[in-house]
Amino acid sequence: MLYNVHTHFHPEDKDIVYIENRYKNFDTDISGQKVSMGLHPWYLQAAHLEEQLADLEIHAVKPEVLAIGECGLDKLTATDWDLQLMAFQRQIILANQINKPLIVHCVKAFGEVLAELKQVKVPVVFHGINNKPSIVQPVTDGGHYLSFGKSLLSYNEVILDTFRITPLEQVFLETDDAETDIREIYKSAARIKNITEKEIVLQLEKNFLNVFRP
Repeated sequence: MLYNVHTHFHPEDKDIVYIENRYKNFDTDISGQKVSMGLHPWYLQAAHLEEQLADLEIHAVKPEVLAIGECGLDKLTATDWDLQLMAFQRQIILANQINKPLIVHCVKAFGEVLAELKQVKVPVVFHGINNKPSIVQPVTDGGHYLSFGKSLLSYNEVILDTFRITPLEQVFLETDDAETDIREIYKSAARIKNITEKEIVLQLEKNFLNVFRP
């Protein structure tokens, strides 16, 4: 079984377990699915934040919701920083309260995100990793997970080096918003790590069951 921990599509494949991300329309029927729900920093609305958070809190307790997120901090978006910070802090509290892991969106704010995560009591997955090793080393040192996607299909040696040094016990794979087959990302991951695909598959299954407890 392959695991895709962060996608915005609805893949139909009996050999793939995927977590579909929802950042709005939390009241949509999710029966029989595995999803994550969270307030993405790009789409926060100051005038409606309490309403957005209340809506999330109502639906996040559903058994189909395996994680809170993606949520986090982004220094490249136009969203007010203090609003981002407040929303992220509240979602950390929610994740702690309902004991579900966090999927984190982090753009040029690793130090700030890690500072907030000092309060976290659940597993944390930083998704969409495409950073150099020195940036993400504090993340893995903190015991958090890194999820890699289409960046592993590139020829950017800096990103590939990041993947090489990341312990497999702290790795996930994803497609995010790319129309890419997760199988191709698994194949590339095995090649970069210089191990068999079976080793990748078995370890990521362990990681998935440890973190998401579906």
